Amino acid sequence: MMTNKYLFICGAPRSGTTALWRLIASDERIIIGVERYGNLFFKAPLTPELFTSDRFCNIQPGDTFYNDLTTFNPYYKNVAGRFSNASYVGDKIPLLYNHLDRLFEQIPDAKVIILLRNIIDIASSYESRANNIDDLSWRRDKRTASAIHDWRASINVLKRYIADERVLPLIYEDFFVNDGKLDMLYKFLEMEPTEQVINAYQSMLQGSANLENNRKRHLPLDSVRLICETAPFGLYRQVLEEIKTSQIPAS
Repeated sequence: MMTNKYLFICGAPRSGTTALWRLIASDERIIIGVERYGNLFFKAPLTPELFTSDRFCNIQPGDTFYNDLTTFNPYYKNVAGRFSNASYVGDKIPLLYNHLDRLFEQIPDAKVIILLRNIIDIASSYESRANNIDDLSWRRDKRTASAIHDWRASINVLKRYIADERVLPLIYEDFFVNDGKLDMLYKFLEMEPTEQVINAYQSMLQGSANLENNRKRHLPLDSVRLICETAPFGLYRQVLEEIKTSQIPAS
């Protein structure tokens, strides 16, 4: 029987949504797209009908920015046969946080994970992708100013939904470096992590440590100045503290 549980991953672009998707996608009880409706959600609300097996596995014009599911990502190859036993079905769409009110109107019991990452790394990633002439999926003008805009919007959404039990804020710097956060994620999902997921998380923690040891943050002076002058650091610290306080285990 088809599940009626829905899970969505969002957060400012370059905040770790794809890394989190990889982890969650390693759980065979969860079917989650890679911006499966990455274009459609701008124009229309996401509805339960979009997450039936027939609809999810058959791409239609206007759904997303790719034309074929399995060519874009091999993950989709074995999805159809897992729907009958799935605990959750959903999608990873970074900018979905801009439309949470509309999502909850259509799917009131949806669970949403929102990632929060520091603006330095987000802006650095925006600049890197904008400078990569081979990256045809990223606009050349989508740089630090866009990063600050998206970051601010995601923090404002988190502030609004921080007490909503349907929403789990995940702090990138905690989740991807501190062992033990996986239990918090699976408590939110009301499931126990499988051995496969636990192993994937341990591998991800090690990979994140290696990446951080070799990370180079390249930001031009104008970007540094723009961040210092316009990024809402006070709001960030406030929401960060509220998230950490809300996630302290009850004694």
